[in-house]
Amino acid sequence: MSYYNDDQNKIRRKKVSSSNSNKEPLKNIKSNDKKKEINNIKRERQSVNKPNKNINKKLDAKQNISRQNKKRLKRKKRLSNIAKKVLVIALLFLVVLSVVGSVIVFTVLKDSPNVTSELLKQNYISSEVAAEDQIPKYLKDAVVSIEDERFYKHNGVDEISLARSLVHNLFTKTTQGGSTIEMQISKNLLTNNDKTIKRKMKDIYNATSMNKNMSKQDILAVYLNNIYLGKSSYGVSKGSRAYFGKNVSDLNLAECAMLAGITNSPARYSKHTEAKKRQETILYKMKELGYINEKEYSDALIQDVPFKSEIE
Repeated sequence: MSYYNDDQNKIRRKKVSSSNSNKEPLKNIKSNDKKKEINNIKRERQSVNKPNKNINKKLDAKQNISRQNKKRLKRKKRLSNIAKKVLVIALLFLVVLSVVGSVIVFTVLKDSPNVTSELLKQNYISSEVAAEDQIPKYLKDAVVSIEDERFYKHNGVDEISLARSLVHNLFTKTTQGGSTIEMQISKNLLTNNDKTIKRKMKDIYNATSMNKNMSKQDILAVYLNNIYLGKSSYGVSKGSRAYFGKNVSDLNLAECAMLAGITNSPARYSKHTEAKKRQETILYKMKELGYINEKEYSDALIQDVPFKSEIE
């Protein structure tokens, strides 16, 4: 009886223990599943919230960009309006200035003559005139090289020289002229030495008129026949005899360069030592501009060129 009972009790214990052991894993599985579900829900919420934050940031950035663009557009409009106003004022100023300038030019030049070779001959200073074909080419080239190197290119007015002289005179204490050979002829024969805008305007008009009616060679001959060379000599014909005791047609390269240099400042360059320095500058300029070659340049430099006064 007791044996039976023990066996039955053993069987019961086994069933209970087995049932308990089965229940515990189930409980663990369920709790783990719940945790996983909770974690998944959290992750989903986080993933939902994150895109919303990113979207909000993007929207904010777009709004900032649009605000900045609006500000830029406003600035551009303001600047464009200011620029338009300035441009209109500048145009009005230019119109008024051109009208006033035209009136001044008309009043200054209304009595100006048509400049021809005949008109210039009537006003010659020199009493001894050399024909154009009697003046050596070296002398013409020397004068052009040192006085007006763009003589054969401009129409009587050298804008580059005028602009350079204007800048020089504004920013330095010394004065620099921008006159062409034609403008110097006008000053010597048709106007005067007054340093006024009115006289300058007349010289410019006469210079352009000269170029319309005369050849460059004829203009150069007029200039050479009327330049002052010191020693009471006007024109290269008298100057040649005063300094070298010979006709102008007989001058060589070295003598031509020296005579051409005197006209810049007769009081200074009538002295032989100063004239020689000036001659060297002119010869170098002639070589630089292609009027003479290297051999002609070197030969002229070493050539002895005494003045007539030194020989006597």
